[in-house]
Amino acid sequence: MKNIKIIKTEDGSLGLYNCILDEVYHSKFGAKKEAIEKFINPILAFDYFLNKPLKILDICYGIGYNTKCALEKFKNIELIDCIEINKELVLKSFEFEFDEKINAIIKQNIKHSDFIHFYIDDARSVVKTLNKKYDIIFHDGFAPHKQAVLWSREFIFEIARLMDENSIYCTYNHSKPVLNALYQAGLKLGKTIKDNKTIGTVASYNKNLIQNPLDDYELGMLKTKSAICYEDKNLNLAHEQILNLRSKKVENSTLETLSAYIKKNKSMP
Repeated sequence: MKNIKIIKTEDGSLGLYNCILDEVYHSKFGAKKEAIEKFINPILAFDYFLNKPLKILDICYGIGYNTKCALEKFKNIELIDCIEINKELVLKSFEFEFDEKINAIIKQNIKHSDFIHFYIDDARSVVKTLNKKYDIIFHDGFAPHKQAVLWSREFIFEIARLMDENSIYCTYNHSKPVLNALYQAGLKLGKTIKDNKTIGTVASYNKNLIQNPLDDYELGMLKTKSAICYEDKNLNLAHEQILNLRSKKVENSTLETLSAYIKKNKSMP
């Protein structure tokens, strides 16, 4: 695969390193482990998702760990729509070590789509064409400083449009601009926690599907400069354009800084 190296992660599963972006596709501590902890476990906490046919949207499929783990953990999947811009990754995804039956399902659906559908294109273009409601949405793009096109407020709004009252959104990203975009979309926000550390974000219109909700102090941070959203009005800007636009907005903003907010609130009784 051009500009991509295969790496072995600490749990024994294989991951990828993107030489151009200088970024790994999954945690070095374990690609499968990360998928389970950040994308699957927050859903398994609720019986609701175990007792109905599931429609899943996997944004930034990569080599498919999130989809594969979903197939492994949920036996009630009706369909999975996978979005990935790199066709080569999709075509090779069933070659990466995983349960043989799961890889066989992936391989079969790549050749002849049954209940798993693959969209090979810019995720921004794809989401605008989708019109169904999903029960579960995985959002696993590269971090904003590497690929801001996947984290703009407008893109988040398109994702939120594909959710109903009882949908759940999961991502590893817990940055304040992304949290703010989700909040502005009207979603309730929560944290994925492991060993008393925040390792991801969950969001839903239904507060009862949020296991660890953000408290008032954390929500207050979304009113600071640090939470100014990435913007991509027509969903067609380049990465650097989005970064530069946000940088200018932060520079010209009269909002309180995060450090001032923290200092003020720490001094309060």
